[in-house]
Amino acid sequence: MAPIEVERTLVKSPPELWEEIATEDALGRWLGDVRVEAADPPGRIEWTRPDAAGVIELEASGWGTRVRVVAKARGVPWERGQAKRDIESALAELLDALGASSLQAG
Repeated sequence: MAPIEVERTLVKSPPELWEEIATEDALGRWLGDVRVEAADPPGRIEWTRPDAAGVIELEASGWGTRVRVVAKARGVPWERGQAKRDIESALAELLDALGASSLQAG
């Protein structure tokens, strides 16, 4: 199954966005039972949850930050389809919430 990729440019700095997503509790608001596996402030977070694993990358871009999320559903094939839909929805909600007070593009 192809990886899930979501990308937006938000009008916030990487450190501002980092503060909003850098902990398991913060990411858990959107991703549920999530574990931060590795972090490289303020640019990269690797995370896992029971049905997926992924990375969030923050990169300064013009007046804001390019946020790129790549995730891959895990598990048996018949469960991955539902997991992929759930993850896509959760990641879109995450980026919508991060950009709620920002102009969005991407």
